[in-house]
Amino acid sequence: MSKQAEKVTSLDQLDYVFDGDAHVTERVDDLVPYLDDRFSDSRRILSYAQNYGTEIYSNTMPTPGFEQRDYDTWDLNAKLAELEDFGLDGGVVGPTLNLNIATVDNDRIAVALANAYNSWLLDEILDGTDALVGTILVALHDPEAAAEEIDERASESDMRGVYLPDSGVVPPLGHRMYDPIYEAAERHDLPVLMHSSTPATTNAFPTQRFNNETYAEEHVISHPFTHMWNLTTMLFRGVPDRFPDLEFVVQEAGVGWIPYLMWRLDDHYLEFDDEIPYLDKLPSKYMAERFYYTTQPLGHTARNGAHIAWAIEMIGPDSVMYSSDMPHKDFDPPSELFNRIRGHFDADTVRGIMGETGASVFGIDI
Repeated sequence: MSKQAEKVTSLDQLDYVFDGDAHVTERVDDLVPYLDDRFSDSRRILSYAQNYGTEIYSNTMPTPGFEQRDYDTWDLNAKLAELEDFGLDGGVVGPTLNLNIATVDNDRIAVALANAYNSWLLDEILDGTDALVGTILVALHDPEAAAEEIDERASESDMRGVYLPDSGVVPPLGHRMYDPIYEAAERHDLPVLMHSSTPATTNAFPTQRFNNETYAEEHVISHPFTHMWNLTTMLFRGVPDRFPDLEFVVQEAGVGWIPYLMWRLDDHYLEFDDEIPYLDKLPSKYMAERFYYTTQPLGHTARNGAHIAWAIEMIGPDSVMYSSDMPHKDFDPPSELFNRIRGHFDADTVRGIMGETGASVFGIDI
């Protein structure tokens, strides 16, 4: 980069800052009123539950996780206040409880909860603001029902993607059983978002619950390892080639692991090319051209912010978008990423990472 290239030195110089991974905080009691009449059987079952976390979801952790704020008071106003407090102009929101939807053992209840969540999100959050957009949550338990959910919701202008919580998913996302979901997303020109979760790791490869003694141990590995497994199967089994117009967003695992995965996938593609007949180019090329990566968590990088910039440079800055993870306790405010990259990249690149790439991926006019 030329020394004469324009730099930005303050967040105030950015016209648009976009959060590529924000969260709403839904509870089952919020969703029950939105259950469609065709799921009356699921409504009855939910009414029997004394503990949703163990009787509907199968959420377990070796020790308690983050101390959370009082989510009983969370609402749209709280989310808008977060945007204002941290100078965010907009964002894409996803679920919190239903990051763990893969742990719902009953397929029909999982489909019902996804449907109710989408109705709740539109009514309670998205209808009240122009700053936020949402994504269509689907239950991977039933790919045909998931495709129907996408077809039903795609006409909603506030729904700008398809949301796949990918922790605890068996088989992995490269399996052909999920093709109806990818077909529906591509048909409606919606990116596919993949988001991992610690409570949903359960006993599914690659982050089995066995022998983890603390939440800290589990949280370190659950997010990146989940994505590494799913991305590996998606690339080696030809998902990007079967759906050439589909884009993907990988959320909440940071970016440091991505260059390593690119190198390793390319190495094995070249070494075992007879096992991987589906790809026309190196896996890293697909990852650079069709996949996007959100930055939270940055990790303990304040000692040398250039390290994050170097990782982004190796990935390709056009593939990276800022994310906060608010309101979860380990969120990254935009200043933390901005201060690490502003001296390394020119102004246009910083603007892309901090907001313009996210706006483009989710079809937002700025």
